[in-house]
Amino acid sequence: LAGYTLKALVERNGIDPTLIEDVIMGCVMQVGEQSTNIARNAVLAAGFPDTVPATTIDRQCGSSQQAAHFAAQGVMAGAYDVVIASGIEAMTRVPMGSSMADGKYGLPFGPQIGLRYASEGGLVPQGVSAELIADKWGLTRDDLDRFALRSQNNAARATQEGRFEREILPILDAEGNLMTTDEGIRASSMESLGALK
Repeated sequence: LAGYTLKALVERNGIDPTLIEDVIMGCVMQVGEQSTNIARNAVLAAGFPDTVPATTIDRQCGSSQQAAHFAAQGVMAGAYDVVIASGIEAMTRVPMGSSMADGKYGLPFGPQIGLRYASEGGLVPQGVSAELIADKWGLTRDDLDRFALRSQNNAARATQEGRFEREILPILDAEGNLMTTDEGIRASSMESLGALK
């Protein structure tokens, strides 16, 4: 998927791939088909010359943003004239938490990190931390559901108006269906959101 996107990027913009000086790609779950420097694999899959380098970075949820920062910094410093920054995360294929390998090779948060945060109750999963943040800032479930509903409605309206057509690259899914819109946008209501955990 990333190679397909890189190929379309240079075609849409009329860029000679030999001019690309680096590809920086953010990816959190670097395991399975997203492992072993997926940025380099995507460059090769896109058919770019072997001379185009690529690297994959992990700054967790800010990985693709960091890729854009590194690329911009390289341009500003005069190290690059042409660089691609991007991100990849195919969570239907490589689910969140996959790189933890069920703790088979140990856990990423060692005893020193545990000690550092022990006085605050220790490290907690994202869901628990979200609840703690909501409590701290007095955000109610109703407040958050209204915000989520507004976001879903805006995304659905923008899709219907064709605002994402230039951003989405149509592709066939595993069953041969042409995918042309974001699958994550769902018809929602306050009632359906309220039924979720």
